[in-house]
Amino acid sequence: MDARDHHSILDGLWQFEALHPEWTEEEREGDGWEQSVAWWALASPAGLVLIDPLVDDWEALDSLVADASGCAGLVRTCHWHQRSIDEAVSRYDVAVWARRDPDGNVPHALDHAVDDGQELFERLRIIDAERADEVALWLPDQRALVFGDAMIRSATGTLRVCPESWTQPEGGSARLRSLLADLTELPVEHVLVSHGPLVLGDGLASLHRATA
Repeated sequence: MDARDHHSILDGLWQFEALHPEWTEEEREGDGWEQSVAWWALASPAGLVLIDPLVDDWEALDSLVADASGCAGLVRTCHWHQRSIDEAVSRYDVAVWARRDPDGNVPHALDHAVDDGQELFERLRIIDAERADEVALWLPDQRALVFGDAMIRSATGTLRVCPESWTQPEGGSARLRSLLADLTELPVEHVLVSHGPLVLGDGLASLHRATA
């Protein structure tokens, strides 16, 4: 997707898709994932916030960042989504916000550790998913939840909790479902995922169905 098209999916929010460079056919097997993954850019008063960037056209992103009066920073939802973060940090001279792994593992660097409920850039709120260092994001202006891996969509767009074979929090998949079910208290209109097709609308109902 060409960032110069300014193809926003919601007011102040862009979703991009790219082919993951480390993907192989083996990733698709069983409870795997497809090669095409998503990432997002969110407008904020301080500039554009990049969420899990996987950039295949830097010139196009430069144009979008310039239109937003700069890049405010990067948010990583989980260490598995390091993707293009190192390049973006160097290119835009910005910091990384992410959760520290509760077990003390530091697979990738971060500049600012985030906590559950913390608000960033006046535009998003951190939600602890309890899967290693993973967080979800609540975007109140867009009434959208953003997930790195905790929730995914099938090829037909059906929202579901990540497979049980994937990393689970203490307490297993039942604990994860309970955490995600609690999010139905938010006025959710859209649920956005890294793995699976873009679906807008039906957010609260789909969240109820996925976590039932």
